[in-house]
Amino acid sequence: MPESNRDRSLWRIVWAYATAYWHWAVLLVMGVYVYQQYMPSIDLAEEGRPAPSVQAEALAGDRFRLADHRGEVVVVNVWATWCPPCRVEMPGFVDLQREFADDGVQFVGIAVDRDGADAVRPFVEKQGVNFPQIANPAVAARHFPGEAVPRTYLIDKRGRIRYEHSGIILKWALDDALERLVDEPGSGGT
Repeated sequence: MPESNRDRSLWRIVWAYATAYWHWAVLLVMGVYVYQQYMPSIDLAEEGRPAPSVQAEALAGDRFRLADHRGEVVVVNVWATWCPPCRVEMPGFVDLQREFADDGVQFVGIAVDRDGADAVRPFVEKQGVNFPQIANPAVAARHFPGEAVPRTYLIDKRGRIRYEHSGIILKWALDDALERLVDEPGSGGT
């Protein structure tokens, strides 16, 4: 009998701590979630699936064709002006476009705002976005489907999607992956 009293006493102590400090468990779970969202490991697939044949009018009025960028590394970002994480990651993409432009990296944004160019153009101009923007939710739905924004896709020089991520992805997380993709051999004449 003394053993079971000790067990009950131990469980009371554990229960007292659990009820008094439950928020630490919640914070731990939230911390793991945030860590995975903000610090994703970018493991590039050895082979990827072929990127879609995107052709759409960009905000600047020219036609963007993904196939025209074969031999380059392309970063496709599906985003929206009303999306706070999209707004957080955009300045890093602008910096990376500037840093990697001479290395054959091309970013392209596909905005899913329902108001199209009327919503996207003022944001792009104010933020100094330096890469093509397609303001067409149907293009995103057709070629890069998904519910969440932002969504980011890394396409190698051979036109294959090597990495995709839903959620925010910060500049430093992409930096190493872009360097690895840039260092890979080109499209091999295809």
